[in-house]
Amino acid sequence: MNEQGFVARREADWDRLDKLCTLVESKPKRMSGNELREFLRLYRLAATDLSTVRAKSTNPALTDSLNDLVGRAYGVLYRAPRKKFSTAILEAVETMAQTVRRRKAFVFSSTALFLIGIFGSYILMSVAPDTRSFFVPPGMESSFDLWKSGHFPERDVSDSFGRWGMYASNNPMAAIMTGSIGAGTFGIMSIHGLLFNGSVMGALAHEVAPVGHLDFLLSSVCPHGVPEISGLIMSGSAGLLLGYALINPGRRTRGESLREVGPDAITLLGTSVLLMLIAAPIEGFFSFNPAVPGWLKLGVAAISLAAWLMFWTYFGRTENESTNA
Repeated sequence: MNEQGFVARREADWDRLDKLCTLVESKPKRMSGNELREFLRLYRLAATDLSTVRAKSTNPALTDSLNDLVGRAYGVLYRAPRKKFSTAILEAVETMAQTVRRRKAFVFSSTALFLIGIFGSYILMSVAPDTRSFFVPPGMESSFDLWKSGHFPERDVSDSFGRWGMYASNNPMAAIMTGSIGAGTFGIMSIHGLLFNGSVMGALAHEVAPVGHLDFLLSSVCPHGVPEISGLIMSGSAGLLLGYALINPGRRTRGESLREVGPDAITLLGTSVLLMLIAAPIEGFFSFNPAVPGWLKLGVAAISLAAWLMFWTYFGRTENESTNA
């Protein structure tokens, strides 16, 4: 094989194929019909050249160079089409709903722990008043006193925006901590987080009920509480899932077990963050706005709860899910 002559004859086509690859990789829609046909022709010729070089040449640099070019052209030709942004968003939302349904045992367990925290603290404070100091730390006294007053001070627009920013930064971080810490504590700290947050709600309900402001508590918490508490539950379910993978790995190593449930746990954590972000503007502008009547807040919360339950139950449902239901 006259390698020098072979390269001289074919090099211009290789350079042209390389330029077409660059064109497609940068802006696929810029390639015209003629350029596409040229690309296919040059790709086939380069693949033939690669076979020839592999069979007759002893120059590894030439073989590697052609192999890279043909591999690059193959990747350009057979890569998956770029999805529209709207399609990618829709698929991500469907994945969230499907993951919640697939891991519903952990979601229900997380919900149960949160409710146990609520009713447990309420009942214990009722039958054993001395437990109040356990459920209402000194640092929370001022906040509890504000709730017992039955009203919140007016907020202007700038204050509402500030609150929105605070909720949007703090609450997602708390959700991530509640879920991710399950991997390092076999789920124990995720359980603690769910019980603690539930117990605070139960203690607060016990404090405001005797002064006749339980309705105020519900109307002020429920509008943003629907997505926010759902976010906490999703975060807790991620922690429980990771903890269970460590406790019960089966025949796998614990590392393998974690890797297997990892995508679902990350999806649940991502869902919790999204729900916290959705709750933030509602909490900042609507829930604690004294100008909005309580009945309207409860009505919005009821509609929101029904809509979210429908979403988690039916959105993105596949035929396989329907068959197994």
